[in-house]
Formats: sequence, C-alpha cells, structure tokens
Amino acid sequence: MEFDESRCIDLAGRINRGDMMIGILPLTAAEEVVAGLSAAGRSGSARAWTELGHCYLGVSGAVLAPAFPSGGTTLDQARQCFAEAAALGDRDGALLFARSCADGPADAQRAAREHLRPHAATDPAARYRLGLLEQWLGDPAAAVPHHEWAAAQGDADAAFELYVLHATGEGVPRDEDLGRRWLLRAADLGQPRALYNLGAAHATGDGFPADLTLAAAYYRRAADAGNPRAAAMLGYMHLTGEGVPEDAATAAHWFDTAEDLGHPVDDWLDHLGLDRPHS
Repeated sequence: MEFDESRCIDLAGRINRGDMMIGILPLTAAEEVVAGLSAAGRSGSARAWTELGHCYLGVSGAVLAPAFPSGGTTLDQARQCFAEAAALGDRDGALLFARSCADGPADAQRAAREHLRPHAATDPAARYRLGLLEQWLGDPAAAVPHHEWAAAQGDADAAFELYVLHATGEGVPRDEDLGRRWLLRAADLGQPRALYNLGAAHATGDGFPADLTLAAAYYRRAADAGNPRAAAMLGYMHLTGEGVPEDAATAAHWFDTAEDLGHPVDDWLDHLGLDRPHS
C-alpha cells in the first residue's frame, strides 16, 4: 500500500488536536499514521521517524499506541522512533533519542552516546547531551570536557551543568567559587534554572549578597523564560511586598502564570498559609 508522508504528518497533527476523539477522523487514521510514517522511515526518511516519535510523546500517543507493532509504553515507542532516525545519521534524531533516554536503560543510553558522537565535534547541543549521557552512565568526570567545550560555544545548559558539578564536587574537585562563576555565566546566557537559582541566592543571601530587588529581577527573567517556580515566587513577593511593590493584581497575574506553567499554586499557598488573590 502506498502512503503519502505529508498526509500522514498532517493526520498526526489532527489527531493531536483531538479530531479523532470528537469523531471528525475515523479510528483507522491512527493505523494510517503509524503505517505510513513507519514505511517512509524504512525508506530512509528521518523526518518521518522523528514526527512519529513526537506523536507518541504528544496527545496522540495513547491513540496511536495500539497500532504500534512493537508494543511497550508510548515513551518506549517514541524512543524507538528517534533511534531509527538517529541510525540514519540525523542530528535531530540523535538529540531526541538522547533526551528520551534520561530515565531509560543503560544500553539505550550507550547507543544514544554513539549516535551523538558524529555530531558532537561541531554541535554544542550534541556535545552537551553527550556530557549528560556520561553523567547518566556514571562517569561525571568524562562529562566535564564535553560541557566545557559546549559552554565555550555559548551553550547555556552546559554552563549550568558545570555549575552543578563544581558546586557538588561530582567529577571535579568541589569549588563553590568556580561553581558560582558558571552559574553567573549560565544566567547571562539565559538559562532558566540558573536565573531562578540566582534569584533564590539573592533572596536568601546564600553565596551572593542578600538583595530582594535583585532577586525579583532574576525571578522575572526566569519566569519570562518559562520557569514556573520563579513565577510563583514573583507572585509571593508582590503579595507580601518583599523587594517589590505590594500589588494583589500583579501577584494574581504571576500566580496564574505559574499555574499555566505547571506549578501547584493553590497547594503551595495553602502550605504557606496564604490566600490566593484573583485578578
């Protein structure tokens, strides 16, 4: 049977939007997506494999799962698709496969490491992921040069990882001063966790001067970069007037933002004994 790869990608998007659940698409659309993208992948299309992998990680994963011949969880299925793309020499497939192996078996992590090697000589994102794989496989010392190279090319996540390694002494001698320098570098590059950590450090005076106004500025940058805890802290600060003007409407805005980003705002405020303002 002939399949149109573009049509299958479009169908997958429609399934993700819920068209099958409300009856606009027939149930056979899931089988067409899996069969069509698998066939295109076997014919050498790395994009078909990565698109199918994204499907399994998205809303359509549960819908497509019964049509996948190998069974397993939707994460297993996504990982297998990304591995197929990586085996074709695709850089995005290799990165996606590596990301999907965060909690995966060691043999999958070792395979992801080998798929990344051809890309890591010139690609900071691939080099950073290669460093992470070394850490996951239990060798943080081997990760350090990968992160240092990627950070030197401007990779914010690699700079943040170097902060973590130096602050904890994993793979390198513990050096809090050097760790703080890497934290500042990661924040300068816009890394959301680094920005949040600097906000917390200035809020508490832990390793940095206590300065609530500066803490709020870092939390704002972190929240704008998508960090839910930073948005919640901005809401708290505007609710209590710590370091920023007390403003219930602004606090409500940031609490809503934090909730949209996945933070359990109501439970958190209840634990703090605070009432949530509403805009």
